[in-house]
Amino acid sequence: MIKNKDSILVVDDELDICEMVAETLKDEDYNAIIATNYNMAVDILKKENINLLITDIWMNNDTNAGLKLLNFSQNYNSLIPVIMMSGHGNIETAMKAAKNGAFDFVEKPFKAERLILLIEKALEDRNLKLKVLDFELKENERMKLVGNSATFKNIKQNLDKIAPTNSRVLITGPSGSGKELIARWVHKKSNRVSFPFIVASCATLSPERVEQVLFGWNDITTADENNQSNIGLFEQANNGTLFFDEICDLPLKTQGKLVQAIQDQSFYKIGSNKKINVDVRIISASNNNLLDSIKNGSLREDLFYRLSVAPIVVPPLNKRGEDIVDLIDHLLNQLARDFGNNILKLSSETVVILKSYSWPGNVRQLKNTLEWLNIMYGKQKDFEIFPSHLPPEILGYNKKEDSIRPSNHLNLSLKDARKIFEKKYLKDQLHRFSGSISKTSTFIGMDRSALHRKLKELDIDIKNFD
Repeated sequence: MIKNKDSILVVDDELDICEMVAETLKDEDYNAIIATNYNMAVDILKKENINLLITDIWMNNDTNAGLKLLNFSQNYNSLIPVIMMSGHGNIETAMKAAKNGAFDFVEKPFKAERLILLIEKALEDRNLKLKVLDFELKENERMKLVGNSATFKNIKQNLDKIAPTNSRVLITGPSGSGKELIARWVHKKSNRVSFPFIVASCATLSPERVEQVLFGWNDITTADENNQSNIGLFEQANNGTLFFDEICDLPLKTQGKLVQAIQDQSFYKIGSNKKINVDVRIISASNNNLLDSIKNGSLREDLFYRLSVAPIVVPPLNKRGEDIVDLIDHLLNQLARDFGNNILKLSSETVVILKSYSWPGNVRQLKNTLEWLNIMYGKQKDFEIFPSHLPPEILGYNKKEDSIRPSNHLNLSLKDARKIFEKKYLKDQLHRFSGSISKTSTFIGMDRSALHRKLKELDIDIKNFD
């Protein structure tokens, strides 16, 4: 019984060598497949899920047959590691194989233990590359800027132009609207992507230590000037990007030092007279009206103009309602992958409610809501979310005035109580959907003409339903 799922293709024009290697592999619980020529090996690579290729270099009187197979394998699937073997090995051949992408080279005759060790290392390397690739795919998915509304398309077009430059970027928008995501996206699309993206969360920085955190300090207790413990965020972000989240929360004194550091790309550590030079791109964000912040004295005007080379304004989610369905689809898929759950389905009524909700917490609140639904129902296959599954605050049932006190209706007939309920219910629905008869009728499951008749019957003025 094969316990190891890794399939290894062994290629050699001498069948007895193929069989010998295959037996060694089977003893280690690998799935061994053999081929005796180039064409046979290519056919197997195309048809089977091969995890590792072991091939001879000199086969069927062709001194480069193995190298040709190596090139094919690398072009077909570069994640398949290749171990080259030869009885005519030399340094030149080994170097050529390595240059063309071979994982390693083994000279025949070889000991089984050495081959097994190389195989284990090659498969470990492959698994590591797969994990890195999976991580990068997930990160790319998380970094995706989702939205096709005219407003958001314009933002993305501007970001495409800004990202490749080294210009400072100032992002404004309400809390939860995705400012840090945009900052990370700009970094990822810049030529600094291989260097750090460092976040300075200004709201959480202690006023007493904020300058030490940003610029570092000279530790007189150690002679090592490169001690990582005294390196500030500016040095950590060298050659990369430093993101100031909620820039207005920095003390004014620190803002003054920041102006100089940004302009000169240099600073002094606290307690040191040695200038530190850096190359850092600055991206800042705030949920405040920054012109008001300048007027009330919480933001220095000179810092504002230093930061606002490329301003980006992110609207609240309720101002880009066209993007909500795309965001829901994106987030549901992302959450299902993250939690290992099934992808939830939303009923048309649920989508109408989510599109009509005001989302005071913006995209962050939408993501939290969908995450809660995924936790609650994601393990169930083909589960459909109806309005009754939504959190109370989304449905608007969290207000005290919405609660029904039965004692007020005990003296009413069923007909009168129903009329009171229907009138309140329809008023609430009209208020939720901003007076839209189309959306209200879709949600409550009533034909438009029937809804109009019911509104008239209950004396509800569609122009004034509060």
